[in-house]
This record gives sequence, C-alpha cells and structure tokens, in this order.
Amino acid sequence: QPTQPQKLTPIRKEYIWGTEDWMLSWFNEGLEDVPLLIKIIKAREALSVQVHPGNAFAEEKEHKSGKTEMWYVLDCEPGAYLYYGLKHKISEDEFRKRIQNQTILEVCRKMPVKKGDVFYIPAGLLHAIGAGITVAEIQQSADVTYRVYDYGRLGADGKPRELHIQKALDVCRLTPEEGVRSTGPVYPLAGGTTQDLGACAYFAAQRLQVERALTLEVGEDSFVSLLATQGSGVVCGPENSLAFGPGDSLFLPAGAGKVRIAGEATLIKTTVPQRAEDAPETL
Repeated sequence: QPTQPQKLTPIRKEYIWGTEDWMLSWFNEGLEDVPLLIKIIKAREALSVQVHPGNAFAEEKEHKSGKTEMWYVLDCEPGAYLYYGLKHKISEDEFRKRIQNQTILEVCRKMPVKKGDVFYIPAGLLHAIGAGITVAEIQQSADVTYRVYDYGRLGADGKPRELHIQKALDVCRLTPEEGVRSTGPVYPLAGGTTQDLGACAYFAAQRLQVERALTLEVGEDSFVSLLATQGSGVVCGPENSLAFGPGDSLFLPAGAGKVRIAGEATLIKTTVPQRAEDAPETL
C-alpha cells in the first residue's frame, strides 16, 4: 500500500452501452487488495437488467466476494430514469417466465432520476442504469453480475449477450425496496461543508464541499478515497502535494494523518467501516 497521498490513474472500459472509468480498483499499483471498487459510469444507452449475489453465494459459486453498491447521480439528461427492484412482490415462477419471454420490465420499478440522487443497491436487488445517466458507483471490490434482460441487443460478436437465469433466480429479492435515499443534512466544517450520502457494512460516503481549505484526519482504521466531481485544488499530505481537477481520483492511505485540501471543489469522500461485521447491511 502507498504511504502518502497519491493520484490514481483510471482504467477506461468500453461497452456497447457506454463507458466505465475505474477510479479506484485492484488495477491501481499497490492497491491489489483494496476492498472497494469506485467507478464513473456513463450510460449512453441503458445497461442490462441485472442482479449481483451476496457474499455467501458469490464465495460458494464464484470464489469471489459479493457485490453491494451505491450510485450517486453526477449528471443526467432530462427525463432520464433507471430501474430499481420490483413494483410488487412476484413469485419465482413468474420471475422465471418473465425472463424467458422478455417481459421482466413490466414488473420493474421505473424511477426518474435527478443530479444528486443516491440509490443503494444491496446484493440481490434487480436494477439497471438508464440511458443518459452518469453515476459514481461505490461498491464492494467484486464484479459478479447476473444478467436477466438486455433489450435484445447483440454483443461485439454479433450474438445476444448471455443471460444468467438460474443464478439470478437463486439470489434475486422478489419483493420491492424503498429506492432513492435522501442525503443527510449539510454540516459546516472549518473551510467547507460535509454531507452524508450513505453508509453500510462495506463503505461510507460523504460529499465534501471545499470552500477555501479544510483538513482531514486520516486515521489508522481506514484509507480515504477522494473523487473530485467539480472544481479544483491541491491535496497536501505530510510529505507531498497533489493538484487535482474534475474527474481526478485521490487515495489517502490509512495513517496518513492530517491532510489539507485547499481550493474550491466538490469531492466524494469514501471510507471503509473499521468493523464491517458490526455494521448494518443497509444504508
């Protein structure tokens, strides 16, 4: 692990629906075991309707960790929407039939989105980001996805992309969820403000507004990820300084101590709870 703040190099991934920039991931040198994956997803078209397994199922079937995630909407086109869980409870038999005859969207809950919305996606929740939406996605460091509907699209090889019907059935919650989460109140800090976006067993996220300069205390219990969404500034650690602008990803290692952020900027700050086993599963 690095010993002082560093700017991370994103990894760009191209898909038939748009792009993902992996801002913090196992691809970053020295962070091969980092427990979070943070992406910026730009959906030109809608993503497939999909579900992710929880830890127990993923470890048994895929030898990987599960995937609980959160979306923070950075931008969206007017009228943009996404699919979040189900409108009402359905049976396993109906779920299977709707996947097979491609009518699953009829029971998916369609939700309009606006900039600044937060969606919590626990493992087992059916979901799809819609066209014209850009999100910051904060998630467990895993990439196990079970696809159930893909709008009849063809992949790069000219064939329909694979569906994972049985595994999706094994893990999918067949009852509705609450949906969009309200962000917490805005609290003043010396030199800016902070606002809770949400926390669960795997991550805690806040929006930091730097108005002049503020200081973060980075203790031994967790590293800090900073994703700059607007504005620019300088991060000053005990031994180095890093200039940043919109779209930059900064990693402050655990135990970095006092880190000063100067400038005018909006950043998403993410940490990992110290004792995940004691933390709630939901935001």
